[in-house]
Amino acid sequence: MSIFRNFFKPRQDVFTRLLIEQAEAVVKGLDALAAYIAVVEEQAAAARMARRKALEAKTAAAKTAVAKAAEQKASESKGSDAKGGSGKAADAKAADARVSEMKAVETRVADVRPADPTPVDLRSATARAVEAVRQCEEDADEVRRILLNELNRTFVTPMDREDISALSRAVDDIMDYAWTTVQEMELLHVTPTSHLQRMVSLLREAAHEVHLAMLRIKDHPGVATEHAQRAKTLENRVETVYREALADLFNGPAGPKRVIHILKMREVYRHLSNAADRGDEAANIISDIVVKMT
Repeated sequence: MSIFRNFFKPRQDVFTRLLIEQAEAVVKGLDALAAYIAVVEEQAAAARMARRKALEAKTAAAKTAVAKAAEQKASESKGSDAKGGSGKAADAKAADARVSEMKAVETRVADVRPADPTPVDLRSATARAVEAVRQCEEDADEVRRILLNELNRTFVTPMDREDISALSRAVDDIMDYAWTTVQEMELLHVTPTSHLQRMVSLLREAAHEVHLAMLRIKDHPGVATEHAQRAKTLENRVETVYREALADLFNGPAGPKRVIHILKMREVYRHLSNAADRGDEAANIISDIVVKMT
């Protein structure tokens, strides 16, 4: 009999707790995503600095080589004036040869590039940031698996079974898209833009509002609705930034390299936009649950 009593007993605390845990994992995951974006931007800045220093070094070497060649040619020209005509011709030929040699040296200097402009500690930081996002995604998946298991073991639920499952799925999808964003940035070697950073920042705020809504849904459903509405507002702002980002991409200069850049960035932007859509879906489900509870 005790088995049947447990089966038919409402398990409010279990599902609320698991939904809160899942939302917490997503908040941590988006914090990790923001940290990853910051590390990648720092890495890109370090690479830009290394390239700039290399260019300055090449420019200085080239100027030095040209100046030495000009100085030597002028010196030889003065010396040849004191010689006969045949001497002048020979000296001029030798000077031209030295100038050509200097230009060859200049070309070799210009071709020199730093072996790896990214410091080792930044590469390690990037790897750690990637692992942090991956771990958060796995944690969120694990909580969802436990929730579904509890749902299958419970006949009477405090909220509609469909709402519990749909809310858990929407929250889990937010984290899934955060993880795929990192994966694609790594595979496509994408450097963060101001639009991308802004979208991630807004997503973090939206995830925080969803988490607060989960915390309040049991005892303060009206407050939970307010947090859900804030999450929806933030989702709309993410979509606005997404459209602005696409407009900036398509308004840039034309060319094959530009087209490749557009395709890469559009793919990454799309994942963040999809994450925002799932946040909006979660907020809608929370509002529906509150309506049914009150």
